[in-house]
Amino acid sequence: MSIAVSGFGDGDGSLPAFVERAQQDVQWQAALRRVGYRKVRAAYARQMRNSPHVEIFWGIGHLNHWPTMEFVRVWLKAEKKRVMARVRLTFMSAMLATILAGMAFMAALSMLH
Repeated sequence: MSIAVSGFGDGDGSLPAFVERAQQDVQWQAALRRVGYRKVRAAYARQMRNSPHVEIFWGIGHLNHWPTMEFVRVWLKAEKKRVMARVRLTFMSAMLATILAGMAFMAALSMLH
């Protein structure tokens, strides 16, 4: 028997609250990502300076999304970790390439003498 036939929910086609919350979180993350880390961080800092007790983040209101300040704080923290991991990988790759190039240069130099 399918869930729709068994009478799950209240029958008006609405989703359970946790599903709606998960969809809202995904929409908020996408909206924050579209605006970008730097702009969101600047708007967050400005709002914390001007009105630190407000619960809603107004920085992406033009996109018709109003996440909570806590959600934005957690997103900023996770986004910073993601960006740092990407930068760290790039740095480590460049450092490894430099070391290998140096070793190849030293090997070529030792072969010439």
